[in-house]
Formats: sequence, C-alpha cells, structure tokens
Amino acid sequence: MPISWLRLVGYDAPHPSADGSQGRRFSAMFIAMNRFKVRSGEESAFEARWLERDSQIRAVPGFIEFHLLKGPAAEDQILYASHTVWRSYADFEAWTRSEAFRAAHRDAGQGRSLTISHPEFEGFEVLQIVTPQGE
Repeated sequence: MPISWLRLVGYDAPHPSADGSQGRRFSAMFIAMNRFKVRSGEESAFEARWLERDSQIRAVPGFIEFHLLKGPAAEDQILYASHTVWRSYADFEAWTRSEAFRAAHRDAGQGRSLTISHPEFEGFEVLQIVTPQGE
C-alpha cells in the first residue's frame, strides 16, 4: 500500500508547555490517519482485529498517541479511522521504515476482507492546538 500525505503549511505550531501555557515548537506535530470502509455486519470482527493486535508503537520515538475511531454508518458500510499523533513528520516517517512497523503490519491483508476497499491514508501537520483554560 503506497503512503501519500498532504503537507499543510509548515510553520512552528503552538503547543502547550508543561505549565499549560501556549508555547512554540520547532517542528510541527504530525497526524497520520487511515480511513476504513468496513462492510456492514463486520464491525465486531474489524474491531477485534484492532483491539487484539500488538501494534508495536508504544515505544517508538516521537509517538504521542493512537485513536481508533468509529464513524457514521451508511447502508453497506461503517466508517472507521485509525489516528496517530507524532511529535513530527520525521518521527512518523522513521516509524514507517522501522522493524516495529513491519512487525505491526505483518498480518495486514490476511484473512477475509472486512473492508470494501484499501484504507485511505491522510497525513496532516498540526497548525494549532487549543486547550481548555487552566490546563
């Protein structure tokens, strides 16, 4: 599966510092997202594949967090997205070339297809982070 990405404006993104005030980062954070169109009736199997797998990602340098999102349903599909937040695009790119990435994706595409098509990748540089006051 080829990885393409969308590069938005590349300037230093505001980022909350440890004391909660807004500061500047020298490299913008990066969000990598894959959208999956899961066949209706396959939601439980799709979720189990994700929830039971060893993602290998927790110890990867630059990794911040991961989200598995369940979106709206249509007549024949349910939209899901995997969403990872990285310290920088360079950290994300290093992950995609790592042994941990290969191990995490080793079984991708194995078994019966639960999706209508291949996942659709989207990548974004974070331009602004807004947090509640006092955090």
